[in-house]
Order: sequence, then C-alpha cells, then structure tokens
Amino acid sequence: MFLNKLKRLNGSHITTIFKGNFISKFVLVIGGLLLAKYYGSSEYGIFSIYLSIMSIFTVVLSLAQEHMIMLEGDADEVNNNFSTAGIISAAVMILAFLLILIPFDIPKNIVFLGIFSGFLYLFTNNAKFLLAKKKLFKLVSVLTIVDSVVSFLFQVVFVFIKIENGLVIGSLIGYIAAFLAALYCSRKYFVKPDLKKYKANAKKRPELFKYSYPSTLINALGNNIMPILISLYFADSLLGEYSLAVKIMSVPLLLISSSIATVYYPRAAELNNRGRSRSELFSYTKKMSLMNFYIIFALYILINVAGIPLLELFFNKNWEHLGLFIFLMSFGYLTRSLINPISDILTILKKNNVALIFNIYLFLVNIAAIFIGKEKGISYLVGIFSLFLFIGYGFLYFYIMFILKKNESV
Repeated sequence: MFLNKLKRLNGSHITTIFKGNFISKFVLVIGGLLLAKYYGSSEYGIFSIYLSIMSIFTVVLSLAQEHMIMLEGDADEVNNNFSTAGIISAAVMILAFLLILIPFDIPKNIVFLGIFSGFLYLFTNNAKFLLAKKKLFKLVSVLTIVDSVVSFLFQVVFVFIKIENGLVIGSLIGYIAAFLAALYCSRKYFVKPDLKKYKANAKKRPELFKYSYPSTLINALGNNIMPILISLYFADSLLGEYSLAVKIMSVPLLLISSSIATVYYPRAAELNNRGRSRSELFSYTKKMSLMNFYIIFALYILINVAGIPLLELFFNKNWEHLGLFIFLMSFGYLTRSLINPISDILTILKKNNVALIFNIYLFLVNIAAIFIGKEKGISYLVGIFSLFLFIGYGFLYFYIMFILKKNESV
C-alpha cells in the first residue's frame, strides 16, 4: 500500500517537494538519533525548549503573512505582500526581544535565540510559499534541504569540539544558512515595500486577522508549549525523551503531510476561487487526506513493530521511556495525519472560527495533561495528552468532511 501511494505521487509537484522533504527529514531523523545519543537526554531537553520557543515565535511574528501571499491573485501584489511582510516581522521581532527582560526559569540566551530563529524560519517559510505560488517547486525543495543539512553538520562538529548547547547553536547556523538561501532564491521578487497596499490587501480578508491568526497562534502554543511545561515539573532528561519521541512521530507527518499540503493549498484555493464544482473540492480533499492517512498508518506500524526494539538496542538506559512515549503518541498523531495536509481548507472556506475553537481545545488539552501528569507521572501525562489529540483531530476531520459534503449538495 505504501509503495502504491508513493507511485501515485509521481508526475505531480508533490514528487518534487517530497524529494526535498525526504532528504531533509532523513537527515533530521538519522542524524537526530545519533546526536541525541551523543549529546544525551538532558541537553536534548534544553534543545527542545529552544525549538518550542522558535516554533511559537515563528507564528507570533507571522501575522498571517503566508495567507496574504497564497490567497492574493495579482502577481505584483503577491510580491509586495512578501516584501512588506519581511519588514513587519523584523519590527515585531525587535519588540519581542523585550521578553528577555521578564524573569523566567528558562535561560535568557535560549529565549533570545529562539525568538531570532523564529524570524529566520518565518522568512524562509514565506519564501517557500512565494516560490510555490510561482510554481518554482524545485527551489522550494532546495530551501527545505539547506537548514537540516547545515544544522546537522555543525551539530556533529560541535560534538567533537564540545561547544556548550551545540544542538542549539548548530540549529541556529542552519536557519541562518536557509535564510540566506531564501534571500537569494527570491531576490527577483523583492519590491519596494508599499505598506498602504499591504494594508488594503489585509482589509480584503478580515477573517485572517479575526480568526486565522489567533487560531494559528493558539495552535502553535498548543503544539509547542508542552516541552516548556514539562521542563517546569520534570527533569531535563525526561523532557529529552518525550521530545525525541515526538520528533520521531512527527517526521512522517512533516515528510509526507507537508509535501502534500504545499501542493494542496494552492490547488484547493484555485478550485474554490474559480467556482469549480464543489464536489471536485470535496473529492480532492478526501483523496489527499486519506492518501496521507494510509501512508502514515503504515509507517507508524513499522515504527512500533520494528523501530522501538531497534531504538532500545541503540540507546542506553538513560532513554528507557522512549519506546513507551512513541507508542502512546502514535494514537494522537494518527488522527492528526488526517488534518495536517488539508488544514488550510478552513481558511479557504472562511471557517477560521472553527479552527480557532479547535486550537483553544488543543491549548486546554496541554494544560489539563500537565496538571494530571504532574501528580500521576509523566507516562500518564503523555498517554492522556495523546488520547485528547486522538479525539480532537478525529472529530475535526469528520466535521470538515461534513461541511464539504453539505456544500457539495448546495
């Protein structure tokens, strides 16, 4: 089934992006396992806090910029939205640095580097959306590869020269390299930023700022705040094990789902904007989501049956909870695989209020899991968190398909 699904990708733009994602995520998985073994679970825990801050601030700084790029039809307006977005996010980043002045239990240098890396990753991501809009999918693939390969190489070097927080510094260098590559690849699309035009375009889509951006921000908190919360109640070593388990389970989603999503979004938006048959949008969405689900399901079976025993042989006793965490998180991430490639359909259908409600649910799930887990233990925390994810994503998927099917008959 897995091979058949991959064969269906051939001849499409998904294949091009898939190749870049495959190389990138292969490096992240294999390299990440090796690095985790040599750096140890405690330092990997600190690294996960940095990644959480980076992921959260990627969204904080974005202000729905990717939708401003993807949903705009005029090429000149797209270029202006992209150029202006970079200036706006840089200004917001400078303001965000003021958070360093607030006393946290998290080291200030990790907070600073997390915010800065969020800006670098955001710009690179916006460049990917711009290039995808221009149908330059090979360049999207190149940008996907750069940061993972460069990060891994420097993180390996830092193992031998014993740089403090080598995982964090190596990752930062990778994001800088990808940022510079994004500048180069998108150089001919830069224009003099016209803030007035940007505001006019933003006013055409008030739902992006009323629902989509707050929803995406809460989603980023829901998906990334758990490592920060765990660090407040549990040892860095346990945080490292949880974070590596989540990374292993996330890779199939990032590898397959993000490849499909990059192509799905503009195609689904095109079907909707051109007033094509609503049944075509329903069929296309169902096809893409189920294709992703079947592939992820096969990979998760493989990870649990063969992967966990191999990981137990590879790692020492300092990683004794890793296999259990992987098994528990499989359930929540399985239903998540139905949503990941098609999540932008809610923006296309202007149902951002639904996404907002769901992301509030995700955020509250984190809080509930940590309160239960801090009393019962981290295994209960992970299990309850995964159960809530399984229920929530499953319900959201069936709701989306219900809405599309209902629209089909109108």
